[in-house]
Amino acid sequence: MLVRNPEVKPLPSFTGENPGLPQSYEVPTSSLRVTLLALVGVLSTTGVGAAQQARAIGAEDALATALAASPELRAVVLDAVAARAATRAAEDARAPVVTASANGSFTESFSGTADGAVRNDARALNAAVGLAWTSDVGTVVGLDLATGASWRTVNRDPSTTTSFTIGPNYTGSLTLSARQPILRGAGRDVVRAAEREAAATERQSVESRDAQASAIVRDVLVAYWELWYAERALDVQREAVALATRQADDARERVALGTLANAERLQFASTLAGLRETERSAQATRRQRAVELARLLGVDPDALATATDAPTSPTPPSLDALVAQASEQAPELRSLEAAVEAARQRVVSARDASRARLDFVGRAGMVTLWADDTLPGLQLPDGRPGFVVSGGLELELPVGSSAADAQHTRAQAQLEAAEARLEVAQRDLRASLATAYETTADARDRIALAAEAAEVAEELAEAERGRLELGTTTPADLVAAQQDARAAELRRLRTVVDAVTNARRLEDAAGALLDRFALRASIERAGEER
Repeated sequence: MLVRNPEVKPLPSFTGENPGLPQSYEVPTSSLRVTLLALVGVLSTTGVGAAQQARAIGAEDALATALAASPELRAVVLDAVAARAATRAAEDARAPVVTASANGSFTESFSGTADGAVRNDARALNAAVGLAWTSDVGTVVGLDLATGASWRTVNRDPSTTTSFTIGPNYTGSLTLSARQPILRGAGRDVVRAAEREAAATERQSVESRDAQASAIVRDVLVAYWELWYAERALDVQREAVALATRQADDARERVALGTLANAERLQFASTLAGLRETERSAQATRRQRAVELARLLGVDPDALATATDAPTSPTPPSLDALVAQASEQAPELRSLEAAVEAARQRVVSARDASRARLDFVGRAGMVTLWADDTLPGLQLPDGRPGFVVSGGLELELPVGSSAADAQHTRAQAQLEAAEARLEVAQRDLRASLATAYETTADARDRIALAAEAAEVAEELAEAERGRLELGTTTPADLVAAQQDARAAELRRLRTVVDAVTNARRLEDAAGALLDRFALRASIERAGEER
Protein backbone atom coordinates (compact mmCIF):
# COMPACT_ATOMS: atom_id res chain seq x y z
CA MET A 1 0.00 0.00 0.00
CA LEU A 2 1.28 3.46 -0.87
CA VAL A 3 2.07 5.78 2.03
CA ARG A 4 0.68 9.25 1.45
CA ASN A 5 2.59 12.39 2.39
CA PRO A 6 1.04 14.86 4.85
CA GLU A 7 -1.89 16.78 3.47
CA VAL A 8 -0.91 20.06 1.84
CA LYS A 9 -2.31 23.08 3.63
CA PRO A 10 -2.57 26.33 1.67
CA LEU A 11 -1.01 29.42 3.15
CA PRO A 12 -3.14 32.31 4.38
CA SER A 13 -3.94 34.84 1.68
CA PHE A 14 -2.40 38.28 1.40
CA THR A 15 -3.54 40.77 3.98
CA GLY A 16 -5.16 44.06 3.17
CA GLU A 17 -2.38 46.08 4.82
CA ASN A 18 0.30 44.67 2.52
CA PRO A 19 -1.24 42.96 -0.52
CA GLY A 20 2.16 42.40 -2.06
CA LEU A 21 3.46 39.93 0.50
CA PRO A 22 1.77 36.71 1.60
CA GLN A 23 1.91 36.11 5.33
CA SER A 24 3.31 32.62 5.08
CA TYR A 25 6.35 30.42 4.84
CA GLU A 26 8.10 32.07 7.75
CA VAL A 27 11.90 31.99 7.55
CA PRO A 28 14.42 32.74 10.30
CA THR A 29 15.70 35.85 8.56
CA SER A 30 18.13 36.79 11.32
CA SER A 31 20.44 33.96 10.29
CA LEU A 32 20.15 35.07 6.68
CA ARG A 33 21.11 38.62 7.59
CA VAL A 34 24.16 37.42 9.47
CA THR A 35 25.15 35.30 6.50
CA LEU A 36 24.70 38.13 4.02
CA LEU A 37 26.74 40.56 6.09
CA ALA A 38 29.70 38.22 5.61
CA LEU A 39 29.40 38.15 1.82
CA VAL A 40 31.76 41.08 1.31
CA GLY A 41 35.25 40.89 2.77
CA VAL A 42 36.04 37.64 4.50
CA LEU A 43 33.24 35.28 3.44
CA SER A 44 31.85 33.18 6.23
CA THR A 45 31.85 29.45 5.50
CA THR A 46 29.98 28.36 8.59
CA GLY A 47 26.74 27.76 6.71
CA VAL A 48 28.49 25.77 4.01
CA GLY A 49 30.24 23.51 6.44
CA ALA A 50 26.99 22.77 8.20
CA ALA A 51 25.30 21.90 4.94
CA GLN A 52 28.06 19.46 4.02
CA GLN A 53 27.05 17.18 6.87
CA ALA A 54 24.90 14.25 5.77
CA ARG A 55 21.61 15.48 7.17
CA ALA A 56 18.25 16.70 5.96
CA ILE A 57 18.01 20.46 5.48
CA GLY A 58 15.04 22.74 5.16
CA ALA A 59 14.42 25.20 2.35
CA GLU A 60 15.55 28.14 4.49
CA ASP A 61 18.81 26.36 5.37
CA ALA A 62 19.48 25.73 1.70
CA LEU A 63 18.74 29.36 0.93
CA ALA A 64 21.12 30.70 3.58
CA THR A 65 23.89 28.37 2.44
CA ALA A 66 23.45 29.33 -1.20
CA LEU A 67 23.54 33.06 -0.48
CA ALA A 68 26.73 32.69 1.54
CA ALA A 69 28.45 30.52 -1.07
CA SER A 70 27.31 32.29 -4.26
CA PRO A 71 30.14 34.00 -6.17
CA GLU A 72 27.53 35.51 -8.49
CA LEU A 73 25.89 37.35 -5.61
CA ARG A 74 29.24 38.37 -4.18
CA ALA A 75 30.19 39.81 -7.58
CA VAL A 76 27.05 41.91 -7.99
CA VAL A 77 27.29 43.14 -4.39
CA LEU A 78 30.82 44.34 -5.11
CA ASP A 79 29.65 45.87 -8.40
CA ALA A 80 27.14 47.91 -6.42
CA VAL A 81 29.87 48.93 -3.97
CA ALA A 82 32.04 50.08 -6.88
CA ALA A 83 29.14 52.01 -8.41
CA ARG A 84 28.50 53.74 -5.09
CA ALA A 85 32.16 54.76 -4.93
CA ALA A 86 31.91 56.11 -8.50
CA THR A 87 28.93 58.23 -7.44
CA ARG A 88 30.89 59.66 -4.52
CA ALA A 89 33.80 60.41 -6.86
CA ALA A 90 31.50 62.31 -9.23
CA GLU A 91 29.95 64.24 -6.36
CA ASP A 92 33.37 65.18 -4.97
CA ALA A 93 34.82 66.20 -8.35
CA ARG A 94 33.85 69.85 -7.71
CA ALA A 95 35.02 69.94 -4.12
CA PRO A 96 37.04 73.07 -3.24
CA VAL A 97 40.78 72.61 -3.71
CA VAL A 98 43.42 74.30 -1.58
CA THR A 99 46.91 74.78 -3.00
CA ALA A 100 50.02 75.97 -1.20
CA SER A 101 53.60 76.54 -2.27
CA ALA A 102 56.87 77.84 -0.84
CA ASN A 103 60.16 78.27 -2.67
CA GLY A 104 63.46 80.09 -2.59
CA SER A 105 65.96 81.04 -5.28
CA PHE A 106 69.50 82.35 -5.68
CA THR A 107 70.71 83.61 -9.06
CA GLU A 108 74.06 85.05 -10.14
CA SER A 109 74.83 86.94 -13.33
CA PHE A 110 77.60 89.10 -14.81
CA SER A 111 77.53 92.57 -16.32
CA GLY A 112 80.25 94.54 -18.10
CA THR A 113 81.65 97.88 -16.90
CA ALA A 114 84.44 100.21 -17.98
CA ASP A 115 86.70 98.58 -15.41
CA GLY A 116 85.76 94.99 -16.33
CA ALA A 117 83.12 92.40 -15.45
CA VAL A 118 81.11 92.56 -12.27
CA ARG A 119 79.08 89.83 -10.52
CA ASN A 120 75.41 90.45 -9.67
CA ASP A 121 73.13 88.24 -7.62
CA ALA A 122 69.47 87.97 -6.66
CA ARG A 123 67.91 86.11 -3.74
CA ALA A 124 64.21 85.53 -3.09
CA LEU A 125 61.83 83.68 -0.78
CA ASN A 126 58.19 83.23 -1.86
CA ALA A 127 55.07 81.62 -0.38
CA ALA A 128 51.54 81.34 -1.73
CA VAL A 129 48.22 79.77 -0.84
CA GLY A 130 45.16 79.47 -3.06
CA LEU A 131 41.58 78.20 -3.08
CA ALA A 132 39.74 77.05 -6.23
CA TRP A 133 36.09 76.03 -6.51
CA THR A 134 33.56 75.26 -9.24
CA SER A 135 29.95 76.25 -8.67
CA ASP A 136 26.79 74.41 -9.75
CA VAL A 137 26.45 76.71 -12.76
CA GLY A 138 30.02 76.17 -13.96
CA THR A 139 31.71 79.26 -12.55
CA VAL A 140 35.34 78.58 -11.65
CA VAL A 141 36.42 80.86 -8.81
CA GLY A 142 39.98 81.22 -7.54
CA LEU A 143 41.39 83.16 -4.60
CA ASP A 144 45.18 83.46 -4.27
CA LEU A 145 47.31 85.07 -1.57
CA ALA A 146 51.06 85.42 -2.14
CA THR A 147 53.97 87.05 -0.31
CA GLY A 148 57.72 87.19 -0.74
CA ALA A 149 61.02 88.77 0.20
CA SER A 150 63.87 89.62 -2.19
CA TRP A 151 67.44 90.95 -2.11
CA ARG A 152 69.53 92.09 -5.06
CA THR A 153 73.19 93.01 -5.50
CA VAL A 154 73.58 94.97 -8.76
CA ASN A 155 75.97 97.34 -10.50
CA ARG A 156 74.22 100.66 -11.17
CA ASP A 157 77.17 102.58 -12.71
CA PRO A 158 78.80 100.96 -15.77
CA SER A 159 81.83 103.22 -15.39
CA THR A 160 82.87 101.42 -12.20
CA THR A 161 82.66 97.96 -10.71
CA THR A 162 80.90 99.19 -7.60
CA SER A 163 77.83 97.07 -6.61
CA PHE A 164 74.85 98.08 -4.51
CA THR A 165 72.63 95.87 -2.36
CA ILE A 166 68.91 96.54 -2.67
CA GLY A 167 66.50 95.12 -0.16
CA PRO A 168 65.14 93.32 1.50
CA ASN A 169 61.88 94.19 -0.26
CA TYR A 170 58.66 92.55 0.88
CA THR A 171 55.77 91.96 -1.49
CA GLY A 172 52.18 90.84 -1.00
CA SER A 173 49.30 90.20 -3.37
CA LEU A 174 45.67 89.10 -3.15
CA THR A 175 43.95 88.03 -6.36
CA LEU A 176 40.39 86.95 -7.11
CA SER A 177 39.82 85.29 -10.48
CA ALA A 178 36.69 83.91 -12.12
CA ARG A 179 35.86 82.06 -15.31
CA GLN A 180 32.19 81.87 -16.30
CA PRO A 181 31.28 79.59 -19.22
CA ILE A 182 28.65 81.11 -21.50
CA LEU A 183 28.19 78.24 -23.97
CA ARG A 184 30.05 75.00 -23.26
CA GLY A 185 30.01 74.04 -19.59
CA ALA A 186 27.37 76.57 -18.55
CA GLY A 187 24.31 75.72 -16.49
CA ARG A 188 23.40 73.48 -13.58
CA ASP A 189 22.14 70.64 -15.80
CA VAL A 190 25.45 70.42 -17.63
CA VAL A 191 27.66 70.75 -14.57
CA ARG A 192 25.78 68.09 -12.62
CA ALA A 193 25.23 65.72 -15.55
CA ALA A 194 28.21 63.57 -14.57
CA GLU A 195 26.93 63.28 -10.99
CA ARG A 196 23.45 62.34 -12.16
CA GLU A 197 24.81 59.79 -14.61
CA ALA A 198 26.89 58.20 -11.85
CA ALA A 199 23.87 58.11 -9.53
CA ALA A 200 21.75 56.48 -12.25
CA THR A 201 24.49 53.95 -12.94
CA GLU A 202 24.61 53.17 -9.23
CA ARG A 203 20.85 52.58 -9.19
CA GLN A 204 21.21 50.33 -12.21
CA SER A 205 23.93 48.34 -10.44
CA VAL A 206 21.83 48.06 -7.28
CA GLU A 207 18.83 46.81 -9.25
CA SER A 208 21.03 44.31 -11.10
CA ARG A 209 22.28 43.13 -7.72
CA ASP A 210 18.72 42.65 -6.47
CA ALA A 211 17.72 40.89 -9.68
CA GLN A 212 20.64 38.49 -9.35
CA ALA A 213 19.86 37.86 -5.69
CA SER A 214 16.20 37.23 -6.51
CA ALA A 215 17.20 34.83 -9.28
CA ILE A 216 19.46 32.93 -6.86
CA VAL A 217 16.66 32.67 -4.30
CA ARG A 218 14.26 31.49 -7.00
CA ASP A 219 16.68 28.93 -8.43
CA VAL A 220 17.58 27.55 -5.01
CA LEU A 221 13.97 27.16 -3.94
CA VAL A 222 12.97 25.58 -7.25
CA ALA A 223 15.95 23.20 -7.12
CA TYR A 224 15.19 22.34 -3.50
CA TRP A 225 11.57 21.41 -4.16
CA GLU A 226 12.50 19.54 -7.32
CA LEU A 227 14.85 17.45 -5.20
CA TRP A 228 12.08 17.03 -2.64
CA TYR A 229 9.78 15.72 -5.36
CA ALA A 230 12.47 13.39 -6.72
CA GLU A 231 12.99 11.92 -3.24
CA ARG A 232 9.26 11.46 -2.68
CA ALA A 233 8.87 9.92 -6.14
CA LEU A 234 11.73 7.54 -5.37
CA ASP A 235 9.99 6.58 -2.11
CA VAL A 236 6.82 5.80 -4.07
CA GLN A 237 8.76 3.62 -6.50
CA ARG A 238 10.55 1.80 -3.69
CA GLU A 239 7.26 1.09 -1.93
CA ALA A 240 5.86 -0.17 -5.22
CA VAL A 241 8.87 -2.47 -5.75
CA ALA A 242 8.53 -3.83 -2.21
CA LEU A 243 4.82 -4.49 -2.74
CA ALA A 244 5.41 -6.09 -6.14
CA THR A 245 8.14 -8.28 -4.65
CA ARG A 246 5.77 -9.56 -1.98
CA GLN A 247 3.07 -10.20 -4.58
CA ALA A 248 5.51 -12.05 -6.88
CA ASP A 249 6.70 -14.23 -3.99
CA ASP A 250 3.12 -14.95 -3.00
CA ALA A 251 2.27 -15.84 -6.60
CA ARG A 252 5.15 -18.33 -6.78
CA GLU A 253 3.93 -20.01 -3.60
CA ARG A 254 0.39 -20.23 -4.98
CA VAL A 255 1.66 -21.69 -8.25
CA ALA A 256 3.55 -24.34 -6.26
CA LEU A 257 0.32 -25.13 -4.41
CA GLY A 258 -1.59 -25.31 -7.67
CA THR A 259 -4.02 -22.50 -6.77
CA LEU A 260 -2.71 -20.00 -9.35
CA ALA A 261 -1.90 -20.39 -13.01
CA ASN A 262 1.71 -19.77 -14.06
CA ALA A 263 0.56 -17.19 -16.62
CA GLU A 264 -0.90 -15.08 -13.82
CA ARG A 265 2.35 -15.42 -11.85
CA LEU A 266 4.19 -14.03 -14.86
CA GLN A 267 1.93 -10.99 -14.69
CA PHE A 268 3.35 -10.18 -11.24
CA ALA A 269 6.91 -10.99 -12.33
CA SER A 270 6.62 -8.70 -15.36
CA THR A 271 5.28 -5.90 -13.20
CA LEU A 272 8.16 -6.31 -10.73
CA ALA A 273 10.74 -6.13 -13.52
CA GLY A 274 9.20 -2.95 -14.89
CA LEU A 275 9.05 -1.36 -11.46
CA ARG A 276 12.72 -2.09 -10.81
CA GLU A 277 13.57 -0.31 -14.04
CA THR A 278 11.40 2.63 -13.03
CA GLU A 279 13.05 2.70 -9.59
CA ARG A 280 16.48 2.92 -11.19
CA SER A 281 15.29 5.80 -13.34
CA ALA A 282 13.93 7.53 -10.23
CA GLN A 283 17.30 7.10 -8.51
CA ALA A 284 19.04 8.75 -11.47
CA THR A 285 16.56 11.63 -11.43
CA ARG A 286 17.07 12.10 -7.70
CA ARG A 287 20.84 12.20 -8.22
CA GLN A 288 20.50 14.79 -10.99
CA ARG A 289 18.34 17.02 -8.81
CA ALA A 290 20.81 16.69 -5.93
CA VAL A 291 23.70 17.67 -8.19
CA GLU A 292 21.82 20.78 -9.37
CA LEU A 293 21.02 21.90 -5.83
CA ALA A 294 24.57 21.11 -4.68
CA ARG A 295 25.91 23.33 -7.47
CA LEU A 296 23.89 26.26 -6.16
CA LEU A 297 24.85 25.56 -2.54
CA GLY A 298 28.50 24.75 -3.19
CA VAL A 299 28.34 21.47 -1.25
CA ASP A 300 28.74 17.75 -1.88
CA PRO A 301 25.57 16.32 -3.50
CA ASP A 302 25.92 13.17 -1.42
CA ALA A 303 25.35 15.29 1.70
CA LEU A 304 22.01 16.65 0.51
CA ALA A 305 18.63 15.43 1.68
CA THR A 306 15.44 17.44 1.97
CA ALA A 307 13.16 17.73 4.96
CA THR A 308 10.05 15.56 4.90
CA ASP A 309 7.54 18.39 5.31
CA ALA A 310 5.49 19.04 2.19
CA PRO A 311 5.64 22.55 0.68
CA THR A 312 2.76 24.93 1.12
CA SER A 313 1.21 26.81 -1.78
CA PRO A 314 0.68 30.56 -1.24
CA THR A 315 -2.41 32.40 -2.40
CA PRO A 316 -1.29 35.13 -4.81
CA PRO A 317 -2.91 38.59 -4.87
CA SER A 318 -4.88 39.79 -7.86
CA LEU A 319 -3.17 40.16 -11.21
CA ASP A 320 -3.65 43.94 -11.15
CA ALA A 321 -1.98 44.13 -7.74
CA LEU A 322 0.93 42.06 -9.02
CA VAL A 323 1.35 44.27 -12.09
CA ALA A 324 1.28 47.41 -9.94
CA GLN A 325 3.81 45.90 -7.56
CA ALA A 326 6.08 44.79 -10.40
CA SER A 327 5.92 48.25 -11.99
CA GLU A 328 7.35 49.70 -8.79
CA GLN A 329 9.60 46.91 -7.50
CA ALA A 330 10.67 44.60 -10.34
CA PRO A 331 14.50 44.92 -10.39
CA GLU A 332 14.74 44.28 -14.14
CA LEU A 333 12.31 47.11 -14.89
CA ARG A 334 13.91 49.52 -12.45
CA SER A 335 17.33 48.68 -13.85
CA LEU A 336 16.13 49.63 -17.34
CA GLU A 337 14.68 52.88 -15.99
CA ALA A 338 18.03 53.71 -14.41
CA ALA A 339 19.77 52.87 -17.70
CA VAL A 340 17.50 55.35 -19.51
CA GLU A 341 18.34 58.07 -16.98
CA ALA A 342 22.08 57.39 -17.29
CA ALA A 343 21.82 57.54 -21.09
CA ARG A 344 19.86 60.81 -20.85
CA GLN A 345 22.61 62.40 -18.76
CA ARG A 346 25.24 61.20 -21.24
CA VAL A 347 23.31 63.01 -23.98
CA VAL A 348 23.37 66.20 -21.89
CA SER A 349 27.15 65.95 -21.47
CA ALA A 350 27.76 65.03 -25.11
CA ARG A 351 25.55 67.84 -26.43
CA ASP A 352 27.38 70.32 -24.24
CA ALA A 353 30.79 69.05 -25.38
CA SER A 354 29.81 69.64 -29.03
CA ARG A 355 29.16 73.35 -28.43
CA ALA A 356 31.66 76.15 -28.88
CA ARG A 357 33.52 77.34 -25.82
CA LEU A 358 32.88 80.97 -24.92
CA ASP A 359 34.06 82.03 -21.47
CA PHE A 360 34.13 85.32 -19.66
CA VAL A 361 37.39 85.62 -17.74
CA GLY A 362 37.88 88.22 -15.06
CA ARG A 363 40.61 89.00 -12.57
CA ALA A 364 40.92 91.54 -9.78
CA GLY A 365 43.55 91.99 -7.12
CA MET A 366 45.87 94.22 -5.21
CA VAL A 367 49.62 94.26 -4.64
CA THR A 368 51.90 95.85 -2.06
CA LEU A 369 55.62 96.35 -1.54
CA TRP A 370 57.55 97.37 1.56
CA ALA A 371 61.23 98.09 2.07
CA ASP A 372 63.01 98.01 5.40
CA ASP A 373 64.32 101.57 5.01
CA THR A 374 61.31 103.40 3.58
CA LEU A 375 57.66 103.97 4.47
CA PRO A 376 57.90 103.04 8.16
CA GLY A 377 54.92 101.36 9.70
CA LEU A 378 53.82 99.60 6.50
CA GLN A 379 52.92 102.90 4.85
CA LEU A 380 52.22 102.72 1.10
CA PRO A 381 52.52 105.33 -1.64
CA ASP A 382 49.36 107.44 -1.75
CA GLY A 383 48.14 105.45 1.24
CA ARG A 384 46.77 102.49 -0.77
CA PRO A 385 47.94 99.29 -2.47
CA GLY A 386 48.23 98.85 -6.20
CA PHE A 387 45.20 97.41 -7.98
CA VAL A 388 45.04 94.92 -10.83
CA VAL A 389 41.84 94.49 -12.86
CA SER A 390 41.37 92.60 -16.11
CA GLY A 391 38.51 90.99 -18.01
CA GLY A 392 37.68 89.56 -21.40
CA LEU A 393 36.19 86.80 -23.47
CA GLU A 394 37.76 83.57 -24.70
CA LEU A 395 36.35 81.74 -27.73
CA GLU A 396 37.16 78.25 -28.94
CA LEU A 397 35.62 76.87 -32.15
CA PRO A 398 36.29 73.55 -33.89
CA VAL A 399 37.24 73.73 -37.55
CA GLY A 400 34.81 71.43 -39.33
CA SER A 401 33.14 68.45 -37.69
CA SER A 402 34.57 67.30 -34.39
CA ALA A 403 34.72 64.09 -32.38
CA ALA A 404 32.26 65.69 -29.95
CA ASP A 405 29.59 65.78 -32.67
CA ALA A 406 29.99 62.05 -33.28
CA GLN A 407 29.87 61.38 -29.54
CA HIS A 408 26.64 63.36 -29.31
CA THR A 409 25.08 61.31 -32.12
CA ARG A 410 26.23 58.12 -30.42
CA ALA A 411 24.81 59.17 -27.03
CA GLN A 412 21.47 60.12 -28.60
CA ALA A 413 21.21 56.73 -30.33
CA GLN A 414 22.03 54.95 -27.06
CA LEU A 415 19.30 56.92 -25.29
CA GLU A 416 16.69 55.99 -27.88
CA ALA A 417 17.76 52.33 -27.71
CA ALA A 418 17.48 52.34 -23.90
CA GLU A 419 14.02 53.90 -24.10
CA ALA A 420 12.96 51.27 -26.63
CA ARG A 421 14.15 48.45 -24.36
CA LEU A 422 12.25 49.97 -21.45
CA GLU A 423 9.10 50.27 -23.57
CA VAL A 424 9.36 46.61 -24.58
CA ALA A 425 9.85 45.53 -20.95
CA GLN A 426 6.88 47.58 -19.77
CA ARG A 427 4.68 46.22 -22.55
CA ASP A 428 5.69 42.63 -21.88
CA LEU A 429 5.37 42.90 -18.10
CA ARG A 430 1.64 42.35 -17.85
CA ALA A 431 1.64 39.54 -20.41
CA SER A 432 4.45 37.64 -18.67
CA LEU A 433 2.87 38.14 -15.26
CA ALA A 434 -0.53 37.06 -16.57
CA THR A 435 0.97 33.84 -17.93
CA ALA A 436 2.85 33.11 -14.70
CA TYR A 437 -0.21 34.02 -12.64
CA GLU A 438 -2.46 31.63 -14.54
CA THR A 439 0.13 28.85 -14.32
CA THR A 440 0.42 29.35 -10.56
CA ALA A 441 -3.34 29.51 -10.01
CA ASP A 442 -3.88 26.40 -12.15
CA ALA A 443 -1.31 24.38 -10.20
CA ARG A 444 -2.71 25.53 -6.87
CA ASP A 445 -6.30 24.72 -7.84
CA ARG A 446 -5.29 21.27 -9.01
CA ILE A 447 -3.83 20.30 -5.62
CA ALA A 448 -7.20 19.36 -4.14
CA LEU A 449 -8.28 17.63 -7.35
CA ALA A 450 -5.06 15.63 -7.54
CA ALA A 451 -5.36 14.67 -3.87
CA GLU A 452 -8.91 13.46 -4.43
CA ALA A 453 -7.88 11.47 -7.50
CA ALA A 454 -5.00 9.86 -5.60
CA GLU A 455 -7.29 8.94 -2.73
CA VAL A 456 -9.86 7.35 -5.04
CA ALA A 457 -7.17 5.48 -6.96
CA GLU A 458 -5.74 4.12 -3.70
CA GLU A 459 -9.18 2.95 -2.58
CA LEU A 460 -9.70 1.27 -5.95
CA ALA A 461 -6.37 -0.56 -5.63
CA GLU A 462 -7.38 -1.76 -2.16
CA ALA A 463 -10.71 -2.93 -3.53
CA GLU A 464 -9.03 -4.84 -6.37
CA ARG A 465 -6.70 -6.48 -3.88
CA GLY A 466 -9.69 -7.68 -1.86
CA ARG A 467 -11.44 -8.95 -4.99
CA LEU A 468 -8.32 -10.89 -5.98
CA GLU A 469 -8.28 -12.59 -2.60
CA LEU A 470 -11.93 -13.54 -3.18
CA GLY A 471 -11.13 -14.74 -6.68
CA THR A 472 -13.51 -12.28 -8.38
CA THR A 473 -10.84 -10.41 -10.38
CA THR A 474 -7.55 -11.11 -12.14
CA PRO A 475 -3.95 -10.15 -11.33
CA ALA A 476 -3.94 -7.95 -14.43
CA ASP A 477 -6.78 -5.84 -13.01
CA LEU A 478 -4.97 -5.54 -9.67
CA VAL A 479 -1.71 -4.54 -11.34
CA ALA A 480 -3.52 -1.92 -13.44
CA ALA A 481 -5.24 -0.49 -10.36
CA GLN A 482 -1.95 -0.29 -8.46
CA GLN A 483 -0.28 1.42 -11.41
CA ASP A 484 -3.11 3.95 -11.51
CA ALA A 485 -2.70 4.58 -7.77
CA ARG A 486 1.05 5.17 -8.16
CA ALA A 487 0.50 7.49 -11.10
CA ALA A 488 -2.14 9.43 -9.17
CA GLU A 489 0.15 9.82 -6.16
CA LEU A 490 3.00 11.03 -8.36
CA ARG A 491 0.65 13.52 -10.04
CA ARG A 492 -0.39 14.77 -6.62
CA LEU A 493 3.22 15.27 -5.57
CA ARG A 494 4.02 16.91 -8.89
CA THR A 495 1.09 19.30 -8.52
CA VAL A 496 2.19 20.27 -5.00
CA VAL A 497 5.70 21.07 -6.19
CA ASP A 498 4.47 22.88 -9.30
CA ALA A 499 2.28 25.11 -7.14
CA VAL A 500 5.11 26.25 -4.88
CA THR A 501 7.77 26.58 -7.61
CA ASN A 502 5.44 28.50 -9.91
CA ALA A 503 4.57 30.79 -7.00
CA ARG A 504 8.26 31.50 -6.43
CA ARG A 505 8.75 32.25 -10.13
CA LEU A 506 5.76 34.59 -10.05
CA GLU A 507 7.11 36.42 -7.00
CA ASP A 508 10.49 36.73 -8.69
CA ALA A 509 8.90 38.23 -11.82
CA ALA A 510 6.89 40.67 -9.69
CA GLY A 511 9.93 41.74 -7.65
CA ALA A 512 8.48 40.40 -4.40
CA LEU A 513 10.72 37.42 -3.70
CA LEU A 514 13.41 39.29 -1.76
CA ASP A 515 10.78 41.03 0.34
CA ARG A 516 9.11 37.70 1.12
CA PHE A 517 12.30 36.56 2.86
CA ALA A 518 13.28 40.05 4.12
CA LEU A 519 16.51 39.94 2.13
CA ARG A 520 16.56 43.29 0.31
CA ALA A 521 17.70 45.33 3.32
CA SER A 522 20.13 42.59 4.36
CA ILE A 523 21.84 42.59 0.97
CA GLU A 524 22.01 46.38 1.09
CA ARG A 525 23.73 46.24 4.48
CA ALA A 526 26.16 43.67 3.11
CA GLY A 527 27.31 46.25 0.57
CA GLU A 528 27.51 49.03 3.16
CA GLU A 529 29.74 46.88 5.38
CA ARG A 530 32.31 46.75 2.59
